[in-house]
Amino acid sequence: MPRFNIRYNPFNGAEISITDETIDASAIDQLIQQLSQQSIDLIWFTLPIQHAYAVPILTDAGFVFHLCQEDKITLIRRLKANSLAPFAPTHTLGVGGVVQHQDGRVLLVRDRMMNGKGFKIPGGYVDLGENIEAAVKREVFEETGIEAQFHSVVGVVSKHPHQFNKSNQYFVCSLTANTTEINVIDTHEIELAAWLSPEDFIADEDSSRFHRHLVASLIGKNGLSKSDFKFDSQSPAQWEMLLA
Repeated sequence: MPRFNIRYNPFNGAEISITDETIDASAIDQLIQQLSQQSIDLIWFTLPIQHAYAVPILTDAGFVFHLCQEDKITLIRRLKANSLAPFAPTHTLGVGGVVQHQDGRVLLVRDRMMNGKGFKIPGGYVDLGENIEAAVKREVFEETGIEAQFHSVVGVVSKHPHQFNKSNQYFVCSLTANTTEINVIDTHEIELAAWLSPEDFIADEDSSRFHRHLVASLIGKNGLSKSDFKFDSQSPAQWEMLLA
């Protein structure tokens, strides 16, 4: 029988990973029987891509798809009806930066889908394992070449449905520019970046109505700033705490 690595979690569940050994139906049946005898409610079974052949073996044994990543897939089987299986992901995360020059102007971009007209604030998706501060500073730099200092989250916008029929959470952040010379890095996406006065941007009907509203509503606001709270140094988790 293949060796399974079993980790028990707070949901009275068992998380299964495997070695490089071959999986067959009899091994899965024995595993299910073993965990049933332990009164486990739910089995999470993660297959690395090299074991993709085992997907039909697991689905034949009553497992269903739960989470897919580039190099692995997780399937679950409920041994107890209605047992809790927190779903992930439920959201995509995005960030936008209201970046101010020391003279009060705001940093804006025109992407190549805007047909040569108008502007919006720089921003994009949060990468896996990235926090909000790091994401917005990265997006601002990639789209404008400007290095900026993060101050706070000044707004949150929710949208459903978004891509893949999931919800989207968009965090609007306040930053100030540490550099001022524009040099667009991501020229594939961004056509132009510029410094404009807030008044000119808000009045520009060719620019995004959504982004004009954000700047008009949020510029100069304090928002939620990064806390200096020290988390447990023994935990491998990366935390980001934002408080008013």
